[in-house]
Amino acid sequence: MKIEKLWGGRFEELPSQEMVDFLSGRDIKGIPPCDERLVPYDLWGNRAHVLMLCRQGILSKQDGKKILKGLREIEALYRKGKFRLDPSKEDVHSNIESYLIGRIGIESGGKVHTGRSRNDQIVLDMRLYLREQALDFIEGIVFLMESLLQRSEEHRSTAMPGYTHHQHAVPTTFGHLLLSFGEALERDAQRFAHWFGLFNKNALGAAAGYGTSFNLDRQLTSKLLGFDGPTENVTDPITQRWEPEAELAFDAAVMMDHLSTMAQTLILLSTREFSMVRLNDRHCSGSSIMPQKRNPCSLEVIKAKTSFAHGMLVSLLSVGKALFMGFNRDTQWTKYWIMDLVDESKPALSVMADVIRLLEVNETQMSKQAQEEFLGATALMEWLVRRGPLPMRKAKMMMERAVKYSEKEGKGKVTYQSLKKALTEMKINVPVTEQDVERNQRPERILAQTPSVGTPSEKRVKENIASLQKRVQAQEAWLVHKRMGIEKAKALVSKMEKQLASRT
Repeated sequence: MKIEKLWGGRFEELPSQEMVDFLSGRDIKGIPPCDERLVPYDLWGNRAHVLMLCRQGILSKQDGKKILKGLREIEALYRKGKFRLDPSKEDVHSNIESYLIGRIGIESGGKVHTGRSRNDQIVLDMRLYLREQALDFIEGIVFLMESLLQRSEEHRSTAMPGYTHHQHAVPTTFGHLLLSFGEALERDAQRFAHWFGLFNKNALGAAAGYGTSFNLDRQLTSKLLGFDGPTENVTDPITQRWEPEAELAFDAAVMMDHLSTMAQTLILLSTREFSMVRLNDRHCSGSSIMPQKRNPCSLEVIKAKTSFAHGMLVSLLSVGKALFMGFNRDTQWTKYWIMDLVDESKPALSVMADVIRLLEVNETQMSKQAQEEFLGATALMEWLVRRGPLPMRKAKMMMERAVKYSEKEGKGKVTYQSLKKALTEMKINVPVTEQDVERNQRPERILAQTPSVGTPSEKRVKENIASLQKRVQAQEAWLVHKRMGIEKAKALVSKMEKQLASRT
């Protein structure tokens, strides 16, 4: 007998490989070196820099053509998985320059670093990397929000208890709850988009941090690399190398807090005690000893990854606290922390989207619990305030007594007899019938009588869905625009390379 897993017989469907990878973390699989991920960005930066040097007459066209050909060879090897970084050469920049010198000689290959330092190279590479991650995060958020919108539309009238302090509070709807998560995620998308306004600037040309005597055209390299323009000060991006990483980390950490809140909510609602939702089998795992177990591991792992994100954010913030002017080697470690954070947090978006998409909702149980534990007491109190007129504080004091007396009767809602007793004791003369008491505690009536913008009434939920859909569409359009701009910059690099190659 061959055993692949120590559990699974009670499941209709087992987790996908993507889910297994998400759950197992680094238990049996490692991660590649950080600079290995930077190869395509470093190559792009090299190509843009060489084209600019040729345009400025700093580098001859012949040398430029040789270097660009060598860079294309490296790119081809990298895509085939055949360009391996040599640890003895320290970093990605040294590996690429070393390869070029080995291929075309130091007389040409040794000129690729003209007017540059590894200081501005790494800042450039990281900004290109971070920019792509920000776009990926926004794409993942949009995908998750679309799942939330679809399910919120399905359950815009599905009554359920609203909670405060983990206790029953007042009725709401499951659709309204899902929309609340969508609103939080929409702000997350805005934060990642805001990263562009702060850091989509070109650091190339800063050299060690104070510029160079070569007449570099930083506007051209900005255009070739898809940046909004060069940094206004060359020392700033070198000294504050950690800041774009910390900004993205903060955005991701807040996003993970929102996902963690979703996860904890769904974990509780899926327990036997609540029985309001059921996770699909592919998002659960079993036990190596207990045959009955369906553990909500995908959601628990999201919570763990949230803690991880917090730790990486604190590390990034801490490294920026005491830097001297110019480059500091301390900031080398920011690369490790932000890449680890991205690896751990980005997949959580697609996992949560799949959880929401496949979630089974027990509407009967939600409706049943929406009528228990005095969920209608507040609405009944407010009705009496309007009916009176009656001071809200006095009505609250009276209703507390009515709840206490109803509890002694063994009831889960305010009874007519208990309310009348409390009204008499408080010397409140408000006409009320048994039908009034019953009707004003029904979840459907309570929800229909929440008129303000943003409330769980069906009308307001529909408005919220329409508004959020428009904002999602705007984020999608923004995302397409930014990606098109980046592709346009890459196309311009290729075009200029061809123009250079055609010249004798």
